[in-house]
Amino acid sequence: MTEQEEEDLVKEIMDRAQSEEGQRLADELFAKVKKEAIAPGKMIVDLKREDIGKVLKVSYIAERFFGRSRSWLCHKLNNNIVNGKREGFTAEERKKLKDALNTIAYEIQNLSDSL
Repeated sequence: MTEQEEEDLVKEIMDRAQSEEGQRLADELFAKVKKEAIAPGKMIVDLKREDIGKVLKVSYIAERFFGRSRSWLCHKLNNNIVNGKREGFTAEERKKLKDALNTIAYEIQNLSDSL
């Protein structure tokens, strides 16, 4: 990826996050949490179903942080039934995903700071 492409990507991410659409998604999600329509622990699933999947590559996260396939992570994110049982995250996997997202956020912030 060229420097210009990186710059354009960071700008697009920041624009989307600060857009009316980004605000609307955040407001909807927090309203659901307030109404207890979803538990705070399930927020990652709703985030994945919304726009975040367009910004972050699930395959990249699955391979880099879990050493697994894209489909494995998608099953976990969507809480699919696989081999007769729900494929939700274990506590350890949820922590690993949180750490992965924090790492990506840190790397994006460093890139942004270097521009």
